[in-house]
Amino acid sequence: MKLSTNTPLDKMLNGGIEDDAITNVYGPAGSGKTNIVLCTVLNCIRQGYPSGGKKMESWRKNVIYIDTEGSFSLERFRQLGGREKELEHIMFLNPSTWREQHTQILKLEKIIKKDTGLIAIDSLVALYRLELDQNNFQKVNKQLATQYSVLSKITRQYKIPVIVTNQVYGHRSGLNEERIELTSNTIGKYWGKALIELQKLERDNTRVAILRKHRSIPEGKKIEFEIVGNGLKSIGKFGLF
Repeated sequence: MKLSTNTPLDKMLNGGIEDDAITNVYGPAGSGKTNIVLCTVLNCIRQGYPSGGKKMESWRKNVIYIDTEGSFSLERFRQLGGREKELEHIMFLNPSTWREQHTQILKLEKIIKKDTGLIAIDSLVALYRLELDQNNFQKVNKQLATQYSVLSKITRQYKIPVIVTNQVYGHRSGLNEERIELTSNTIGKYWGKALIELQKLERDNTRVAILRKHRSIPEGKKIEFEIVGNGLKSIGKFGLF
């Protein structure tokens, strides 16, 4: 089963994000990560996610939204068509420290309900980057791996789609060429069963999404899209290449 993001990424993902895997969307600031999360959240609330039955009352329409950066914008939520009543379907968690985030994710399974249809974390690594230093490197990375492990268990056991956003960093290769990698590179690549990189293009508000990893779709698929007032819009007839 898949949950539609209600964005052009659905074309690349053959319908949406999987219900038993972590989807990791990463890219630089302003590349569209939060927009993708908000569109996915709204689609879950409106369409619901089946929990084994065909009747609407058996569909899951509630969302757990962990906002570590204060990036949730009510104004943008409204621009995307979100209504005040739909906010009632979102349980917000707003950790302000890495310790708070770690504690909340460890306890996440206890607050899941039968009508939970999506877990969204924006961003999983913002507080991690603030906490990390040379002295606690091993400890903090172990905690991050534990958080991924908890999320992986939840998505596989309860069939709840999980979407997280991740930041990036650049490093020089042997040829002195800069490569872009997601933060917590090894950990993120191991636990994320779908990895989607977002890049900014020269044209204003234009982005490209590149599928870097997936269990059933060829890597390297790309789709160009534009961030517009009411959502994300494919560029060209199909946008996919």
